[in-house]
Amino acid sequence: MEMHEVLAPRIESKAKVYSKAEKLLLPAALIIAIFFDRLIINRLYGLPFYNAIFWLSYLGVFYTIFWKKVKNDYVLWFVTACTAALCVWNLLSWEDIIYSGRNLQYTMISLLVIPGVLMAHAQWTAHSFSWKSFDGAVIGMVLAWLEGWFIKPFTGLGEFFGISVSLISRENKPVIKRALLGFLIVFLMMLFIIPLLMGADQVFSLYVSRIFSQMQLSSIALHGMVVLIAFGLFYSFLWNIGFSENKTIVFNNSAKIDNVISGIVLGSVILVYTLFCAVQFTYLFARAGLPQGVTFAEYAREGFAQTVTVCAINLLIFGVFLWRGKNEKLISILLGVLLALTGVMLVSGAIRLNLYIGVFGITWLRLLSAWFIIYLTAVLILCVLRLFRKEMPVMGICALLLLIWYVALGYLNPDGFISWYNTNIYM
Repeated sequence: MEMHEVLAPRIESKAKVYSKAEKLLLPAALIIAIFFDRLIINRLYGLPFYNAIFWLSYLGVFYTIFWKKVKNDYVLWFVTACTAALCVWNLLSWEDIIYSGRNLQYTMISLLVIPGVLMAHAQWTAHSFSWKSFDGAVIGMVLAWLEGWFIKPFTGLGEFFGISVSLISRENKPVIKRALLGFLIVFLMMLFIIPLLMGADQVFSLYVSRIFSQMQLSSIALHGMVVLIAFGLFYSFLWNIGFSENKTIVFNNSAKIDNVISGIVLGSVILVYTLFCAVQFTYLFARAGLPQGVTFAEYAREGFAQTVTVCAINLLIFGVFLWRGKNEKLISILLGVLLALTGVMLVSGAIRLNLYIGVFGITWLRLLSAWFIIYLTAVLILCVLRLFRKEMPVMGICALLLLIWYVALGYLNPDGFISWYNTNIYM
């Protein structure tokens, strides 16, 4: 034995021991990956229908894996119920969408809303956000949502490969199980190797084509690759949700906006809005004589989108100063005045939209605008209540309200309502 072998300390590496739950996550992720390939990648025709089936399947697998974490969280159940309702809407409406194009805009938006909401659902599960401290954790929730899309599908790939290797390398398994694993590995490898060899040699391709005359090997290889990639990404994502250290980011309220700054900012905004509302009372509500060259129809039609946008910004300003402003009576009064002026502006926007619809009828965009005004009105009422009930998580309630508001819009049957309105009311 050489000297350096005697002096050098022997380092024994111990393989990581994976829990039973981490191992069960493998078949769960594989099921989701197969469904993703079969229902999303392979089903562009009838996408709303198969998309809905995929996300319902995902929810079923998710709740099976993380049942202990989610079973007592009523916020998660509310989000799940709304998302499932959206999926059911797609299942019931997909034929109209495909063959007649009805409610196409709502459907296309829903294809983005469903995965976006379910990502928030997964991050709520991972970080165990508290409903009572939701307003202080909004930024943390947004960061976790972004992390779920761009980081978590990749940071758990090491665990995916590690647990896969651990299952292959265990020698104490029965011979049959080891043989099945071997054949599975060979099958997956051949999906890639054989199509490549067929492209490299025409004679070899001819012989293989005769053997597998009824099989499209290139298509099988492509979908096999999709399944394998999705398998790893879904495992990584779900492993991060259930087994990694997910630190909840909650911004404390120690840093407050100075009262002088708050007074100047809110006071200036209120002054401008007061002047704007004075114009609304004079020309829009009372219908006084307009300046020369401006007709009332033009005046009513223009500015709706800007008015509603300003109202949404006002509610955002309210949230910021409510969160970071010092708990002083002056700030509360200024915020109350801001909400009152926002209410006037919402009425102004509603009147403008109503006159616009009265002249030109209703369209998808105008219906969505009207729906949004109703939502902002509900948010305004909640903000007023928040001034008197400091413990109410107004931002969380507004987020859940927006979700159910969107679901309700779908069940209104937007295109059917537009057709009925333009036929029976507008005409």
